[in-house]
Amino acid sequence: MTSYHDMVLLPKPDRSSTLPQVSVCTSAFGSTLILAQGQAASLDWIREAGADKVEIRRELLPTDFQAFDMLGAQCAEHSLGVIYSTADGLWNETRPAESVSRRLHEARALGAESIKFALGDYRGAGRDTWQALSVLFTDSGVPQILIENDQTSQGGSISAMTACLKDAEHAGCSLGMTFDIGNWQWCGASAQQAAERLGRHVRYVHCKGVSTDISGKCHARVPSDKDLCEWSTMFRHFPKDVMRAIEYPLQPTPPLAQDDMRHADLRYPLSDLPSITRREVERLRAITTTR
Repeated sequence: MTSYHDMVLLPKPDRSSTLPQVSVCTSAFGSTLILAQGQAASLDWIREAGADKVEIRRELLPTDFQAFDMLGAQCAEHSLGVIYSTADGLWNETRPAESVSRRLHEARALGAESIKFALGDYRGAGRDTWQALSVLFTDSGVPQILIENDQTSQGGSISAMTACLKDAEHAGCSLGMTFDIGNWQWCGASAQQAAERLGRHVRYVHCKGVSTDISGKCHARVPSDKDLCEWSTMFRHFPKDVMRAIEYPLQPTPPLAQDDMRHADLRYPLSDLPSITRREVERLRAITTTR
């Protein structure tokens, strides 16, 4: 297999424009490839594709990983901003989850400008709890804290997400939202209705198309042109030029009837990945957010 050092380099991106910023999730290249080569291996592909930021995924790092400062330095060397993604829920019913402090420390070591938690199981919290959480966020040094709708019944609930963000706002806690367009479908919720209710809180958008197989199971896929056209209406509920991310497979996958995707991640030569990624970066950057 071709080494990523041997790729045909594309022209370096011009980031002087005011176009919407695009992030690439390292998971988009497939877990098999990323687990084999490490997330730093994707930085050349992302930079050459003209993206602005990389989303580093905690689940694709070893459990005992400690070299966050080194990984952050590698991102900086590629002139890529960093979003740190953790699947940890922010809330455990009425209290913040125990892992929150640890993940904030990791994000700070990465030099991340944002950290993204799942919502978790939010059952409401008192003002004192919110104020303590706000102090924790401020002291962490991470500029932006986000919660995302995931694929669970608790974390993918429009009402629970709305309640959490409203409570944060009333308590003066700076908390924004990562809006995952596709995840709403996993939960049987309407992404359009979610955008209408939550749009003003959105700071980051995870983009992915979704297909269902004959059993009704959802699968992420490259969005179609029709998807992007429909998303333009949704994006009008978000802040102008909101940052958006590729969070869908940039490697071909087997037919949806096949459930075992473990060996489907290495079907493009590495030398093709910058151009494939560039095409998708440009497609997402073109989605308008004009009201």
